[in-house]
Amino acid sequence: METQAFPSLTVVLPTFNESHRLPQTLREIKGYLHERFPVHEVIVVDDGSKDGTGEIVEDWARSWPQLSLIRQPRNFGKGAAVRRGCLAGTCDVVLFMDADHATPIESIESMLNHIGPGRYGAVVGVRTYQEDESKWRRIVGLSLQILAHLIVFERAVVDSQCGFKCFSRDVARRIFSLQKTDGGMFDVELFFLMHRLNIPVYYEPVRWKNKDGSRINFLKCFFLDPIDLIRIRWRGLAGTYSRVSSQAGALK
Repeated sequence: METQAFPSLTVVLPTFNESHRLPQTLREIKGYLHERFPVHEVIVVDDGSKDGTGEIVEDWARSWPQLSLIRQPRNFGKGAAVRRGCLAGTCDVVLFMDADHATPIESIESMLNHIGPGRYGAVVGVRTYQEDESKWRRIVGLSLQILAHLIVFERAVVDSQCGFKCFSRDVARRIFSLQKTDGGMFDVELFFLMHRLNIPVYYEPVRWKNKDGSRINFLKCFFLDPIDLIRIRWRGLAGTYSRVSSQAGALK
């Protein structure tokens, strides 16, 4: 791993009622980050949890100065939490990952070989091996991928929904300043934006394990997520993203 070329890493963990799993994830990533990334920060975004998730992070932060907490005033959605955390990142590379540590943090090492000036602006995980995945979760995932390609994507995308993606700091600021989807289809919007902005994307195979306690609302996925896909496409057709991008450029 080219640690000298990428000396600092931001890790963003979106959370909602993760008090039962977050401590294990923090234990697993803390030692690794201290050993492999002397300069790092971990940003936990608490998306309106009611189970003491934020208090757990504050307790851990007393002995881990690189760990910080951002509290959302209420539950906005995973997309909103990821957006806020990634925009707050200050390191050279910004990674967001699931709070249940479904993909091992060590997967970042192979990703860093492809990101940076003259290479790729984003490296995204592809779940080539999914352990303990239920049949219905697989059906929902495949159905949404098909819909995303029919409604939103202008180019083929291997796996949009893997919760393990990293970006250069500049790319993270560009795409997350435009991203508007608060729910689970925010990943689809990220690819739409990267394609529109001609940001080169590299797909990296990762291992993914379904952890106990993982939740998926099948009714929401089938009825609300397609509405978000239509909204993304409509924003693209209406030029909303272009206007926001131009306004941001004018303010610099």
